[in-house]
Amino acid sequence: MIRQASRIVQCIILPLAVMMLSVQGLDAQVLDYQNKVEIVLNDGTHVILYGKAKSLNNTYTGEYYYLPVGLRLSRRADGTPEFLFLKYTTEQRAEAGGEQGGLIHFLMEWGLTQAQLQEAQAKLVTRIADLAKVPGSPYKGIQNPKILGAADVYTEDESFRIISGSLNDADDARLITSGSAPVLPGSKAAVAGKLNAVTAQLLAATFEKNRSITDISLELNFMYNIMMPAVNGKITVDWSKVQEQIKTDSIQYSHDSRGTKRGRDDRYTYDQLSQFFSRCIERKAVVIDIDKTVVGDELADKIVEQFMNLMIESMTDKDMAAAPTQPGEKEKEQDPNVRHGASYVYNRTVAEKRYERKIEVYNLNYRLTVPKNISLTSNLGAWYDGVRDNPRCVSSVNLNDPFFQYRDINLILDIEAESMFGSEVNYVTVNVRKQRSSGNPFEDHVTIDREYLRTKGVKATMTYARGEDTNPDTYQYKAQWSLKGGNVYPPDAPWVVGEWEGVTLSPPIKPVTVELEGDLDELKSSDITRVTAQVHFMKFGKEVEENIQLSVAAGDPVVQKTIYIDKNTRGYVYRLIFNHKTEGKLALDWTQQINDNYIYASIPEDMVNKESEVFRTAKETGSEMLQSSKEKVLDKFKDIFEKVVK
Repeated sequence: MIRQASRIVQCIILPLAVMMLSVQGLDAQVLDYQNKVEIVLNDGTHVILYGKAKSLNNTYTGEYYYLPVGLRLSRRADGTPEFLFLKYTTEQRAEAGGEQGGLIHFLMEWGLTQAQLQEAQAKLVTRIADLAKVPGSPYKGIQNPKILGAADVYTEDESFRIISGSLNDADDARLITSGSAPVLPGSKAAVAGKLNAVTAQLLAATFEKNRSITDISLELNFMYNIMMPAVNGKITVDWSKVQEQIKTDSIQYSHDSRGTKRGRDDRYTYDQLSQFFSRCIERKAVVIDIDKTVVGDELADKIVEQFMNLMIESMTDKDMAAAPTQPGEKEKEQDPNVRHGASYVYNRTVAEKRYERKIEVYNLNYRLTVPKNISLTSNLGAWYDGVRDNPRCVSSVNLNDPFFQYRDINLILDIEAESMFGSEVNYVTVNVRKQRSSGNPFEDHVTIDREYLRTKGVKATMTYARGEDTNPDTYQYKAQWSLKGGNVYPPDAPWVVGEWEGVTLSPPIKPVTVELEGDLDELKSSDITRVTAQVHFMKFGKEVEENIQLSVAAGDPVVQKTIYIDKNTRGYVYRLIFNHKTEGKLALDWTQQINDNYIYASIPEDMVNKESEVFRTAKETGSEMLQSSKEKVLDKFKDIFEKVVK
């Protein structure tokens, strides 16, 4: 339930303007909410399987996908767990320059092993056969059910969460992660931490004193798309009444400045938002009309629950930075496995866009796809039991030992960068140098490409020999990215001081999914056949253009496209181009879009009048556009180049 502007919503099949859902490609994997099978493997692993959905009917398929499961430490080719917990000390006391503390570094992955997958396949066949014996069972038509692999999942902001009292509270205990949760089974995520003396001792005590759990828990959050059945009904939202209700409720909740330009915002728990939704129903701000004689109470209640979750998403930010709390009763009902409660902050900017829509009606007579959340949570203590006696994984050292004349430089590829390899990035080359106080400098380099990722993962390691160097504490590195088309960026990469705990290699661009929405009935009545959002943005230091097109004939009210923009920019600019049946292209003025990836194709009131100045200007601009090459427009919008606040 993170801010919609940053969500990557995969799908929805609805022939009208939709508030919170996006259009799904025909070849994408969508799961059937009703065709759900749960099995338990012999080792206790609970596997949830969903059948692949059919968009045009409710019949069950025998093609199943499993949801993320089996979070565990990853292993090297020789079977060694990729886990390090190292306590260190020196001969000197702290006041004499001595050091005490620890390092923790591990890689993890999820997914069924080959043996688990084979067992799950056998149990699925047996389970389907048992279900098919029930009179009227929809499983009767399934022949030879098969598990095709893991379900397609995606992540939102803050999908990788580390929960720790000691690490989060310590001033000089630092954590480094590889970024987002890995969306493919077998892909690795990394965590590294440098611990002060107190934190290292606290963590060691929870590891080594036979505690039930340790002080580090890991939470990976994923989204997947699930298709709800078509039902006879509709949901009507009166946004003016919703706005009145939120104003009434906001008086009783706490406020939070959050250091943003938006000012003071209301903070809610999930249970409070559920109560708010119930009050909206009581006061007719949300009117739900579902024929329960056809679908039954259970399915109708589930559809209402999904609509409530999506309505919450459209008005709030999920605050992943807030300290975890005990989950409320509603959260437990929604997810029995939930371990931590969430905090939601009212987002005025996004919510006010909803209020402008006045009355909206959502037709439920179609199979619609909604995003669902699943979390994988594990405590590090369970993994530590398997490595505590492995000297490659757990050890204590004295830094005065001659062994530490050698040090490792760890380079970790950002998970976001990994997903760009092959589409936007060919490879990244990292050069490292270390000036010794005497003798030749240490120099080395590594190139990470798709083959390197496949065979070695997201981490590269170089070993530096101290020799007679009296200053072993700093080194420099520079990264240069090879881009699609054969160019390199930046052309002259600067040298940067690195840290021994690790360097995260982040690409100079970030993915942004832009959504374009339009009212098909309004466009059709205005003789508009197509709307194009012409988007200009900076990519690798150059201005580029992408076009997002919404066709009235296609019948899809929402389209989306992922663009890659420079990380040091705050947004992009766009203009709307309307294709008129008789008047040709009508182009509006350029508009800058900062930290907002939603574009609504609104027809200006004056443009309906062909004698108006707005219409004449739009037509002239459209005609000139056809005769000229791509123009440069970003220089006119300096705001998008302001320094991005991390």
